[in-house]
Amino acid sequence: MKSHRTGRSVINFASGLLLQIISLSIGLVSTPLLLYWLGDDRYGGFRAASDWGNYLNLLELGIGGSLMALLAKAVGIGDRQQIRLTLATGIKAYLSIMAVMIVVAVGLGCFITNLVPVKGILVDELQKGYWLGLLPIFLLPLTPFRLFADASQRSYFANLFMMFQSLLMTTVALILARAGFGITGQYIATVLGTISFQLVMCWDGLRRYPDVFTALTDRKSQIPIEKQLWQLNWPTLAINLSGQLSLFTDNIIISYSLTPATVVPFFVTQRLAMLAQSQIQGIGNATWAALADLHAKGEREKFNSRLIELTKLVAVIGLALMIAIAAYNPYFINLWVGQDRFGGDGVTLLAVCNGFLLGLLSLWAWCFCGTGMQAIVVLPATLGSVINFIVSIISTQFLGIVGPLLGTFVAFITISLWQLPLLLRKVFGTSLRQLFFAVAKPVIVGIPYGLAVWWIARSHTPWGWFGLAAEMAVSAILYLVMAWLLVLNESERSQWNSRLGMLFSAIRLRIG
Repeated sequence: MKSHRTGRSVINFASGLLLQIISLSIGLVSTPLLLYWLGDDRYGGFRAASDWGNYLNLLELGIGGSLMALLAKAVGIGDRQQIRLTLATGIKAYLSIMAVMIVVAVGLGCFITNLVPVKGILVDELQKGYWLGLLPIFLLPLTPFRLFADASQRSYFANLFMMFQSLLMTTVALILARAGFGITGQYIATVLGTISFQLVMCWDGLRRYPDVFTALTDRKSQIPIEKQLWQLNWPTLAINLSGQLSLFTDNIIISYSLTPATVVPFFVTQRLAMLAQSQIQGIGNATWAALADLHAKGEREKFNSRLIELTKLVAVIGLALMIAIAAYNPYFINLWVGQDRFGGDGVTLLAVCNGFLLGLLSLWAWCFCGTGMQAIVVLPATLGSVINFIVSIISTQFLGIVGPLLGTFVAFITISLWQLPLLLRKVFGTSLRQLFFAVAKPVIVGIPYGLAVWWIARSHTPWGWFGLAAEMAVSAILYLVMAWLLVLNESERSQWNSRLGMLFSAIRLRIG
């Protein structure tokens, strides 16, 4: 069973890594073209409006997180009937949410051009695009099928079709931008990608449970599941609201306090760090179901051992990626979209620090959210989001473009970074000493190494794309080698050698 969980987690992580590589490749090609064909005002206006639209997801009322926890529990005990009923209960809940979301979305649409201060012909483009962008709401009841894939440790399947979705959306976005459809065209591309992804995930779920819709009529059996669903949803809603304020207000604050065009340097300067952050978070996304399975089986010692191990893994991989990005990001931006769109070293450094910290905090938060204990982390999440929002608003007024990132950093170090470890010790018995050293050892090795890489990077100009990629890759690999020798002990190295050996053997068997 252990090898099965590990294998699924490795496949999930590997597929997430492949997704990020493809996303980065697509972004490298598409972003300069979109900026050229759309202009900074259209591109920045679309991103800010999209973040406003993301707030509609709060009307989900936290059902997604609570439903995923219930599905993970049903999958863990192998009860097919319970899985079927849980899916049916989720579909019905999302039907109700869909009706409310449509009403609120229409209301938001009446003010979207005031919230995103575009001018001239862009007002009409934004208005039309926004209304078209509401079409995927009608597929909201299919959401439980995506959650089921994650809960059953099959995130790799979703990642595979997210690659297809990314290719489809980008291709359509480029074609429509070149044809002069402006902001409206970008919304059309998003709609096509979202609908195709939802339908594929629905097909995957029905392939395993073809009779799930017949269970919709079994009201009596759904009552206890529905009760649990709505008991868990309010803590999940509070957490989602906190995350929404932290993640999707940055572009809005920049757009409203400065200008929509300022969103462009703010966004592109963080792009590499955001992609790396997604990959670091991918470790938690790929392994939370396995941790939830250990908790459901009462294997507390194994749970904590695996959590410490994953924390060290997140710290090592996070530092390897972020050190390279912090040192070489100015050269990347210059080659990619031009030096005039570089947001500055302050944006870069805060973005890499926030990305590293968020990877750790996401992993620790999954321990609660994946086991149905969302209520425990509501208070620190809420306090953190309030601090983030207030500091972001004030610092943007006085410091400009770095403001929202500074707000996130202050919230992390004043609330989340010490609250979550204390809660892990209280709820799961996690050793604070082991958790601290799992992060501290990689950081102690990483700080002097990162300063050396930064000095080397700034002492010369890399030779084009090839030279930049080679230097970034070498700097990341060298840190991984140092971490292998200085951070991991002999037992851990032996364990990783064994795991990698099993993985390569499995790959060879499948190829053969």
